[in-house]
Amino acid sequence: MGAATEISAKVSDMKDSAEALARAAGKKMDEVGKKLDDVRAGTADVLHSAASTIRTTGRHSAEAIGDFTAGAAQKLDAAGTFVEKHRLRQIPENVRRAVRKNPGGAVVLAAAFGFLTAMVFRAMTHTCQPD
Repeated sequence: MGAATEISAKVSDMKDSAEALARAAGKKMDEVGKKLDDVRAGTADVLHSAASTIRTTGRHSAEAIGDFTAGAAQKLDAAGTFVEKHRLRQIPENVRRAVRKNPGGAVVLAAAFGFLTAMVFRAMTHTCQPD
């Protein structure tokens, strides 16, 4: 029975190690999540602040510039609100849901993105020089 006891002890050690690893990974994910939430909140604050500055500047400018700055301020505010509402951790799940809902469109979009990326890399690596 010595071998069975030894195997049982090793299995127990492996289980304890796996649980410790899972706890450490969970803590790390919580830390990363908190940092992402801090960045998200900071980004939203900066966008709202920029919108406020543009609104203030727009009030003291000519009418055409005022209209332009008001539109820009609205877009920045909308972007800030979007950043506040959408958690970065949800992005992978949202992408999965969109791909499941429209797989054909996802393939076309991926192909287009790949094509554009290839064109950019090719343009960056192959410069045309006159002979």
